[in-house]
Amino acid sequence: MNQITFQNVTDDSTSADFNIGQRGMTPDGREWVYVKAASEAFVAGMVAVPDAVVAVDTVSSSDDALGRTVFITKASAGWTVGQFAEAWVYVDAGTGVGQYGKIKTNTSDTLELYPEFAFGTDLSVSDSDITIREPFSVEKAAVSSTIQGAVGIAQSAIANGSYGWVLTRGVGRVLAGESLIVGSNFTTGDNTEGSVIKGVTGEGPFDGQNLGYCLVANASVDTEALVWVDIS
Repeated sequence: MNQITFQNVTDDSTSADFNIGQRGMTPDGREWVYVKAASEAFVAGMVAVPDAVVAVDTVSSSDDALGRTVFITKASAGWTVGQFAEAWVYVDAGTGVGQYGKIKTNTSDTLELYPEFAFGTDLSVSDSDITIREPFSVEKAAVSSTIQGAVGIAQSAIANGSYGWVLTRGVGRVLAGESLIVGSNFTTGDNTEGSVIKGVTGEGPFDGQNLGYCLVANASVDTEALVWVDIS
């Protein structure tokens, strides 16, 4: 795992200083992942979950100079250049269904895959559909739902559209909408975006994503608790 500094995990930047989705460990052994705040700002203690998927219908593919099928084109897509760098693409219908790859970069209408993920079957504009998923392009956890695929918890502010590190394993803080119980787990599902609630007795992983357990309970609702974060 990459070694990062304490300064790294408190900085946010309008341009990416690391690869999106890169894992890192600070000198104290805590583990982090690098994300982009896609559509809204984070304050310390908020839970980050993947932003919405992008569905794209009727695409075609083409080869690079070495004959590798690494380009996927959607006519007149109007994408921002580099918007999907480090995201994943999956062919979910039509010719070439089941293929997937990691996106190196994109133009306004074409995705370029890393060569290691070159497709073996060409796509057809007549019926090939794709879904683009950016697991580390994130937004605040939504209200009510206890299963959201959380990727980490912000330990410092990340501005809207900026990049930063979120904690995935180790001691940190989390905003809790109710008083957590020392030694017990916590999940998303509060009535405030980005905040957590205590785990429910008798519910398992099919009912809610366990994000860790409480070390020091929050003094009142809608304040921070000290927790052990464990998000794989």
